[in-house]
Amino acid sequence: MQTIEERLKVQPLANDKSGYFPDGAHVVRIKDLPWTPFNLVGSEKGTVFKLMSVNWQHDMFTMFMNVPGGLKVEPHYHLGEAQGYIMTGDFEYEYGHIFAENLIGEGAETAHSAIIGKEDVLQFSIIFGGLAGVLPDGGPDLSAIVGCQAVYDMAKANNAADHIAPPPPGWKSRWQRD
Repeated sequence: MQTIEERLKVQPLANDKSGYFPDGAHVVRIKDLPWTPFNLVGSEKGTVFKLMSVNWQHDMFTMFMNVPGGLKVEPHYHLGEAQGYIMTGDFEYEYGHIFAENLIGEGAETAHSAIIGKEDVLQFSIIFGGLAGVLPDGGPDLSAIVGCQAVYDMAKANNAADHIAPPPPGWKSRWQRD
């Protein structure tokens, strides 16, 4: 544990830079963070995200996601629980019509799809475990997981992960297959 004196010696970030610190703190300059293409497990291209945080210990990440209006989101499987606060737009899915200022919570180990309305959907999401495709029997297709490691790698390749600590040595999601 750092002393107060050690914490005060931390070099503050420039106003246009995101970063993380050894004590686990991080600062995200959201408006300066580039959008990164996101594969919604078989859906058409166009969805983008900004990765906000990754909690490697809990196999969880947070992000802003923008899904283009009119997109049909193909069936995908939630490995763990997910929460989403809808900021703009609307969509239809199994649980009804969801629109701006709604919070949705989705259970672990469930599959669903959605049809986005005319306007883009911008949402803030908290995702545990990640997403996968859906097998014919309704189970998860674990051959392609979009979880902590995948979103971190995508954001890093897009120079959009300077505020995220890399995975601890040997880290592996409980859903990953060898």
